[in-house]
Amino acid sequence: MFTLINGIPKDILGIVISGKTTKEDYDQLNPLLEKHKMEHGTIKFFVEIDELNYTAKAMWADFKTGLHYWRDIKSVAIVTDKEWLEKSIEAFGAIIPGMKTKGFELDERQEALEWLKNQEG
Repeated sequence: MFTLINGIPKDILGIVISGKTTKEDYDQLNPLLEKHKMEHGTIKFFVEIDELNYTAKAMWADFKTGLHYWRDIKSVAIVTDKEWLEKSIEAFGAIIPGMKTKGFELDERQEALEWLKNQEG
């Protein structure tokens, strides 16, 4: 499930991922990504991961969403207690032209937001 984060800078789109993630979650997220892109030109994405439990359809939806928005998402901060996710997002960012990514620990939420605020986009 995706929960939209309120109270963060307007040019940052923030979500919390928890519980089971389904294709329907992406059906709700994609219009938010599109709206954010239209309002700001690019997407700075703050993602806090509480739990990863994806259905097969959600994994496919995640792949399609990533392909659709890979040029629009300019920076991604992943906040999690799972070190492998932090390292994975940083490796992913190294292979995607024009996208900056960085992983943060759960107690570094504010640092993640500051990092995103300082990214171009």
